[in-house]
Amino acid sequence: MTSIGIIGECMIELSRADVSGADASEHNELLYQKRYGGDTYNTAYYLAQCAKSKIDVNYVTALGDDAISDDMIATFSAAGVNTDLIEKIPGAVPGLYAIQTDEHGERSFLYWRSEAPARQLFQTPQSEALKSELLKKDWLYFSGITLAILHPKGRETFFEFCQTFRAQGGKIAFDINYRPRLWASEDEARSIIDKAYTICDLALPSYDDETLLFKTSSPQNAIDRITKLGAKEIVLKNGAEEVYVHSHGQTEKHAIVPATDVKDTTSAGDSFNAGYLYARLSDHDISTAVKAGSNLAKQVIAQTGAIVPVTPPTF
Repeated sequence: MTSIGIIGECMIELSRADVSGADASEHNELLYQKRYGGDTYNTAYYLAQCAKSKIDVNYVTALGDDAISDDMIATFSAAGVNTDLIEKIPGAVPGLYAIQTDEHGERSFLYWRSEAPARQLFQTPQSEALKSELLKKDWLYFSGITLAILHPKGRETFFEFCQTFRAQGGKIAFDINYRPRLWASEDEARSIIDKAYTICDLALPSYDDETLLFKTSSPQNAIDRITKLGAKEIVLKNGAEEVYVHSHGQTEKHAIVPATDVKDTTSAGDSFNAGYLYARLSDHDISTAVKAGSNLAKQVIAQTGAIVPVTPPTF
């Protein structure tokens, strides 16, 4: 069975609860509902929903020893995500974010994550044991958010481990997922993200992120830039526009059928990545993988929330 370690941070999500009638009149206060979310966990969740035990999906993070952390782990496990490599740090508590929605339905986020335990990955006493277990995996997957939250020492250790992992035959998938507020500067973000591209077998960037950080002038310009850094297979997502895929020295454009029912674009890219990975890790070709990713993302954005029920792609 193919195995993959997906590395990053999952947080507590608070969003406004839909309260009406008597409850709304009786409570002159904001009511929130609690969920769990984060870019890499979203991908782990959707990959597990597709794979249905055909792929060993491991989520790699650090949480606390509190009741909510325990509930998060139980939730991951119930979704089919392997939790054996989640480290529990005594006294720590998970990061948290709140979703705000304006009158036009646009979402914005407030974060409380500066002391989140995931920031300590690859620099705790358990790091050597974690790396030993990860070396047994076929693939690693992480994002620009993963790199942004790691402390510099842990990030350096992680990059060194990735070199070892690839030298022993492992493969790496990476999505830029650039979030400006997580980085000290654009220069820091560019340097670290480009370093990730140099150790990447499968790059899954979005054109919006590439344009925002690297000021690329066209999808082909973004493909050319990443290719020069060494990524082997590049899948450039561009919203409802065609997907550019570069592999074996050739770039192809794959048309997708735009979604007609869009309620919430949260997790669109994360779920596309899961569908694409599912197809490629199941030995299907690139065209099939693009369709799998696109179809999965369309299911997700037709519903509200980052984690929603989906029907796996069929081949």
